[in-house]
Amino acid sequence: MSKHEVWGFTIETSPSGKNIWPIDLKREATRRIREDGLSPGDIAAELGAHECLVRKWWVADRRSRGEHIAVQGPAFAEIRMAEECQPPSAPLETRGTPPGFARFHSGTLCFEFPVSIPEADLMKLIRVAGQTS
Repeated sequence: MSKHEVWGFTIETSPSGKNIWPIDLKREATRRIREDGLSPGDIAAELGAHECLVRKWWVADRRSRGEHIAVQGPAFAEIRMAEECQPPSAPLETRGTPPGFARFHSGTLCFEFPVSIPEADLMKLIRVAGQTS
């Protein structure tokens, strides 16, 4: 295993290449977010870690302090399409897409997806598109 140092803490790297972050370093990272007003992105950049990992530590720290963390609003929005809006044999746009892929537009967004995508997954994609457009 290799080792390197960040903020005076020794970070070991496992044989698979993952960093093993000491608990005291995680505490220091969350303290800097909480008390110094740094963002998880700032901390991640200093550590050479992914921002999502630092956010995970921050959420765990907030929960350990008794803070209730809830997501605001629904994660997905459902789109309902009237039957007359669904032509029975409407071709998928394929011009300019890689072979085996199709594309659809929702507002200013363009989604590419494999034509082999299961129908249920395609419906999820359409729901997300409806929320973001």
